[in-house]
Amino acid sequence: MAVSRTEAMLSILKDLQASTADIEATAVVSVDGLIMASSLPADIEEDRVAAMSAAMLSLGDRTAQELGRGELEQVFINGAEV
Repeated sequence: MAVSRTEAMLSILKDLQASTADIEATAVVSVDGLIMASSLPADIEEDRVAAMSAAMLSLGDRTAQELGRGELEQVFINGAEV
């Protein structure tokens, strides 16, 4: 039986998460803010995280263009809570 694209992405996300203790959650989100695949904790609202992630990507892309930095490579979030 063939593995669906979503199942393949989910397998990759879980492998990535298992590769280091520093990665607590993973998700693939479309530019429209839709969850393609995710391995998020049960208490996290997938749709909300997806929408906010898409908004950050859009703003990051526009900011990189405005600052003349070329194509956006990374949007990074780091918080004090571990």
